[in-house]
Amino acid sequence: MLRSLLLAAAMLTAGAAEGAEGAKINAMRVLGSHNSYRPELDAAALAHQRQVMGERSFGVEYGHPPITDQLNLGVRQLEFDPYADSAGGLYSAPYANDPARLTVMNRPGAKVLHAPILDARTLCLTLADCLGQVAGWSRAHPDHALIVIFINTKEEPFNTPLIPDPPLYSEADLAGIDADAIAAFGRDRIVAPDDVRGDADSLRQAVLSGHWPTQRSSRGKVLLVLDSNPRIAQAYREGHPSLKGRMMFGLYDAAEPEAAVFNIQDPKAEEARIKSLVAQGFLVRTRSDADTREARTHDQSRLQAALRSGAQVISTDYYPGAPDPLGLRFTVSPPWFRTTEPKGQ
Repeated sequence: MLRSLLLAAAMLTAGAAEGAEGAKINAMRVLGSHNSYRPELDAAALAHQRQVMGERSFGVEYGHPPITDQLNLGVRQLEFDPYADSAGGLYSAPYANDPARLTVMNRPGAKVLHAPILDARTLCLTLADCLGQVAGWSRAHPDHALIVIFINTKEEPFNTPLIPDPPLYSEADLAGIDADAIAAFGRDRIVAPDDVRGDADSLRQAVLSGHWPTQRSSRGKVLLVLDSNPRIAQAYREGHPSLKGRMMFGLYDAAEPEAAVFNIQDPKAEEARIKSLVAQGFLVRTRSDADTREARTHDQSRLQAALRSGAQVISTDYYPGAPDPLGLRFTVSPPWFRTTEPKGQ
């Protein structure tokens, strides 16, 4: 009798898990890291950052362990900030005395950093390297839940003679990001706009009709989002209606044919909007903290707003196991975080 009850319980548990896995990816809940490439700040690095950045250091006094360690901790959303560098060498100055890294930085291709000169420390020099590190972890853990990667392209001027203005992204630069993604993961391990749109008239229509793939079918894969200004977003879809043939989703108005994913920074100010978008079937990323403010005051109200909003992706600088360079002992741990999957998957 006891054996029968245990077997029945096991079957119910398996059935519940299968049901959850059968849900679409717009029903997932994942915790992510913000500016995932910024290295952990030890005492020396923090002191140097404060010396170089002055008061601007306040908002970026956080850091992360290696990208694979973040994934081992259960992080399932990452963010990389690439600057276009089609000829190579634009951001190589900090590595003048490091021949190996200087060689990498002198090669053509997008470079990942927060801000030239002021905040150039990074866990991966190039976007290709960042994606390659994720891909290596993914191959070692082929049954992992979907990893969402935001590619936050940088081209805005700094308006200071201390920092040269970055070049504008060209079509070739954007195609290069797609190529880097395919080279890292292979097309079959990328959930791309074509995989969602199918035969629908537009990507937006497919999303509104619930055409997202299931969480089960998305295991071992990544979904990439072009987090850009409107100029880049427009350039990315030109000649690619509904992002046909592109590897990344983009940020577009909810009425546009390419609408699928949204990046809404402040859930306290826009909780109602996030709820509306999620209810329609869109995928939304928001943030539980920003600029170290919530961490310094142990304020969880922004996290609570994010949870109430239903946003599928919540980014933080303070996930469980994240470095704590200021000794703040502030942690963002949604109630569903530790039950999403074993951290090695």
